[in-house]
Amino acid sequence: MNREEATLLILAGGASRRMGRPKHLLPTPSGCLIEHLVQRFGGAFEEILVVGRNLDLSANGLRVVEDARPEQSPLVGIHGGLTAAATDLSFVLACDLPFAVPELVHHVLCASSDVDIAVPVVRGYLEPLFAAYRRSALESITETLDRGILKVTASYERLHVREVPEAEIRRHDPDLASFVNLNVPEQIHLLSRL
Repeated sequence: MNREEATLLILAGGASRRMGRPKHLLPTPSGCLIEHLVQRFGGAFEEILVVGRNLDLSANGLRVVEDARPEQSPLVGIHGGLTAAATDLSFVLACDLPFAVPELVHHVLCASSDVDIAVPVVRGYLEPLFAAYRRSALESITETLDRGILKVTASYERLHVREVPEAEIRRHDPDLASFVNLNVPEQIHLLSRL
């Protein structure tokens, strides 16, 4: 994967209620889950920001962006990340997607060249936590949060959004591994495959 003129925003602010412990600290063969993602994508972005609330990752040398708003929603993390990013373009990646395929990330970033957001559609659903966002989306995201709406895709209504179809996604990730997210303790064993 070539170096992107973009920021990787890893969202690690979820409550992890079903998992029972912070997902970003789950163990993998190459360190905790957040370290795995940084190793997997580290050289491919201008910068990596980890976005969340009360994250202590200083020992990992990671730049953490604290959620600036009180609401609990991935949209708050996207807002904070886009605000802090040094680049116009950012790729949002939920920390519980350990099998994200670098070639697919690159493809989605390329699909965002003339839009505010490029977002995959998998099994008929938008995947807003594996998507490319431009800073131009920030105003709509802010307005959505100010109206008390926390659904990520609600901010898309007034934006130029490119949906990346599943057939296109499968050319880069045939098994859709990028969208396998970890939610419950019974899935932790999957990390041994990394």
